Amino acid sequence: MFDLPDSSCEDRVTINKRKLEMIKVDSQDAEKLLKKRLMYSNTPTDYIATFRTASGREIALERERTEGFFVWLHKYTTEINGIDVENEKYPGKPYTANQGRNSNLNEKNTPKLKPGKKVWYLKVDNIEALENLIDWYCKQ
Repeated sequence: MFDLPDSSCEDRVTINKRKLEMIKVDSQDAEKLLKKRLMYSNTPTDYIATFRTASGREIALERERTEGFFVWLHKYTTEINGIDVENEKYPGKPYTANQGRNSNLNEKNTPKLKPGKKVWYLKVDNIEALENLIDWYCKQ
């Protein structure tokens, strides 16, 4: 006969849920970093906070995501560890000018990221990767 472990399957599920919760990120941390390094380009909405670099490039942070920091920007020509290009229709590619996107990316909030413009949608896994992205983006 085999000895059964002391913990039940339900206990293991609870432990795995706790591990997943520990992996979640807080977009407020990303927003604080962006605010420290860049300028707000508009008043944040409930869903996005938009920033611009000194050269006028825009970056929009999705404020409600917890599985990573999700940002929109109009240029991404590098590879940074901890950053993946997100695009279900064209994996690894930027959103095309006519491809749908977050409705908060509009003329009022983000004129350079609105529909009609090619944009990049990135999932950033951690704050270090976001710092590296900001460093690179500010040099563009």
